[in-house]
Amino acid sequence: MSGDLIPIVAIGALGAGFLAGYLRDVVHVCRLWRSGVRTTGVVVGHQAVGGVESETRWTPVFAFEDQHGSRVAFKSIVRMDTEMEPGQEVPVVYLAHKPKVMLLFTRKNMVRSLLENTGLLAIGSLFLGAAVVFVAG
Repeated sequence: MSGDLIPIVAIGALGAGFLAGYLRDVVHVCRLWRSGVRTTGVVVGHQAVGGVESETRWTPVFAFEDQHGSRVAFKSIVRMDTEMEPGQEVPVVYLAHKPKVMLLFTRKNMVRSLLENTGLLAIGSLFLGAAVVFVAG
């Protein structure tokens, strides 16, 4: 039985990790929606995201001034495949105490941010459920 326990714990831990990642993003989006600082940002470039060269994706990098007047530049906390022109002004929202937690502040993007990682929710639930079934069975 103890030999079977290690894979079950690993599957459960993997599932819990996926769920934690999903919940972290949901909490960030809800906090941004409720109490984030809204401002105007400027697209300053793009950052490569992804694996091999043929499948490299680019996400926009936004610069804006935080509450202390410091200019900061970050990519959105949720993956964006949207092509945006450098110099384009856009509404952004960020956490006052942690400006790198920011999103493009449009209704479409906020909802998309909540739905974007539902794969993590599904995979995490599947792995965690499988671990529970193995333990119970």
